[in-house]
Amino acid sequence: MRVLNFTAAVAVAAILATPVAVAQQRGGSVVVVNYQRVLAESAMGRDMQTKLTTIGQQLQQEDTALNPEGQAIQTEEQRLETASRGKTPQQIQADPTLAPQWQALQTRAQAFQQRKQALQGDAQCTRLMAIHDFENAARPVLRTTMTARGAAVVLDSNNTLLSDPGADATTTVIQALDQNAATRTVNVSLHRMAECQPAGQQGAAPAPR
Repeated sequence: MRVLNFTAAVAVAAILATPVAVAQQRGGSVVVVNYQRVLAESAMGRDMQTKLTTIGQQLQQEDTALNPEGQAIQTEEQRLETASRGKTPQQIQADPTLAPQWQALQTRAQAFQQRKQALQGDAQCTRLMAIHDFENAARPVLRTTMTARGAAVVLDSNNTLLSDPGADATTTVIQALDQNAATRTVNVSLHRMAECQPAGQQGAAPAPR
């Protein structure tokens, strides 16, 4: 189960989405930041990835612990298929022994798959929560950089067709984050899938924050 292949797209949406038109209206310039570099190279970004790796290993252990149940389900399925050989679906449904056993197996298999899917949702929710906290910590630095350069907008360079190299403030942002002890690390903890779901939507995929 892969846990750590996160992209900057989720983080960028909350911080770097102001349209260029706003800068034009205010008469300010535009600052460009390569947010993927900030995530990959800043001390806080590396700290986040390290902690996500640790949590990913924990979730992988939980996933591996489900293997015996998965094997038991397969064994039971093979047994029932042997016992049902030569019978039509209608005959199986009418059989007082086989019918409840097949139903019990189906219920058991569904619970197993739901648990596997929940672990994937836990990984996604944990990642989204971590990026959300990263955003909150990085936002003041981005705002300070924007103000220092007299800009009205900060854009992600990965979503920009063309920009002047002089507008790129990626290195400045990384250095500012690294120089402040408060932005060298970020809290990352395990969040279960339900924490990222809107009320009344249990069982759905985690919703971005």
